Amino acid sequence: MQGVYRTIESASRSKATIFIKGESGTGKELCAEAIHKNSPRRDKPFIALNCAAIPRELMESEIFGHVKGAFSGAHANRDGAAAMANGGTLFMDEICEMDLDLQSKLLRFLQSETFQKVGSSQTEQVDIRFVCATNRDPWKEVEKGKFREDLYYRLHVIPLDVPPLREREEDIILLAEEFLKRYAKQEEKEFSGLSQSARGMLAAHDWPGNVRELQNVMMQIVVLNEGGEVTAEMLPKLLSRKSGGAPAPVPETAPEPVAQAAPSAAAKSGEPDNEEIDPDDMEKRPRSSNRWLTWNGSRSKRPSSYATERYASQPGCWAYPTRPFTAKINAWKSEEDGAANE
Repeated sequence: MQGVYRTIESASRSKATIFIKGESGTGKELCAEAIHKNSPRRDKPFIALNCAAIPRELMESEIFGHVKGAFSGAHANRDGAAAMANGGTLFMDEICEMDLDLQSKLLRFLQSETFQKVGSSQTEQVDIRFVCATNRDPWKEVEKGKFREDLYYRLHVIPLDVPPLREREEDIILLAEEFLKRYAKQEEKEFSGLSQSARGMLAAHDWPGNVRELQNVMMQIVVLNEGGEVTAEMLPKLLSRKSGGAPAPVPETAPEPVAQAAPSAAAKSGEPDNEEIDPDDMEKRPRSSNRWLTWNGSRSKRPSSYATERYASQPGCWAYPTRPFTAKINAWKSEEDGAANE
């Protein structure tokens, strides 16, 4: 992080565009605010705009503003982020989410520092410091055709790469103590600090959510506990992902045996389970019959579980006993051929 601090300190006094890159939750907006607060524009506005949180239809209006009647719902004139940041800093987060058509307008705005509100033909001049950020690789987005190459070179004047929290172990404890003091004061509780075991667990965690996740953890500790020294027992169980060791393996269990279907009442009495019927009589049987109709022209009292185990199940039918079915079809064909010959 020392390289990040040096870049912020050196670039703050300039008006050059800064492109901040880093994973979500690493503190890219905090870096942009630090650049603004250390610049000669510190007394002017700092306007932040998240390109991923605004619908593409409204993005142009959010940046440049609009006049009354420019579109449905525009009941009054409205200044955009460019006009509100005049004299100060405009920070555009998730810049790679911007639509390609709007990227060309943004490029012209950065080059000339002039713009037109949506629905207006009047050109306005502003003086702003532009800072942008993304959690993607902007050059890969250029190669995919999702980001303009000329805009990339216009923005990528001073690159600033913010490393993830897992690569900044020396900052984890410092940030945790700072968040602990802040939230303890906010919740009016007394916390004396972090125990050695808690420090070890915090330092060993991989922090996939980066600084944002650390903030949430410290807030949870303060809210759910009554004060004193923060111990390992107060930390969420999720933090044991790396510090607590790998979870115990789940023992393999043998598959449960398939339960055999109970014999039917007909089987117990010695009667046949299936009753052969004439195919022409199938439609005459009532639908509410308690016997299942199979494709081989018989009705069975056996449950579907028995048939599923004995025969291959087929969509739309109860069972598919191949051989009886084929024999019955052949018998029907023979009868039809004989009737035709007569």
